[in-house]
Amino acid sequence: MKSAFGTSRVAALILVCLAAVFAGCGSDGESGAFQQEALREEAQEARQEAARWRRAEARERREARRRQARERVRERAQEEERVHEEEAATAEVEEEEASECDPNYVGACLDPYASDYDCEGGSGDGPNYTGPVTVVGSDHYGLDADGDGYGCE
Repeated sequence: MKSAFGTSRVAALILVCLAAVFAGCGSDGESGAFQQEALREEAQEARQEAARWRRAEARERREARRRQARERVRERAQEEERVHEEEAATAEVEEEEASECDPNYVGACLDPYASDYDCEGGSGDGPNYTGPVTVVGSDHYGLDADGDGYGCE
């Protein structure tokens, strides 16, 4: 596939060759000079047309590169937004999970809305049971009987 530049260049070369062939073919010197000048002008126009085509192609290539760059920027922004949304969703889930555990106890996730907890294997009547925990706040379930900071030990 030839570009417009290649076609225009060929046309300009043909015109130059024709000018050379017809350079001395007039009935008198003046007519030949007139023909030569006309052919030179045509060749010049062909060269100018080829230059216009080259500039237009260069503009099109630059614009295509700009479009590609804008597309890459847009894709990166979408990817960053997607990652940010995923991180926010993960943080929200972690926060919800953390908030569903009683902050007064560490080592087991005790439901902060439960009416009572007792130690597993103990004599308590439940309704909920837990294994060993560390008391880091108030011991409102009474799991740390000896007050040393460790419940159900």
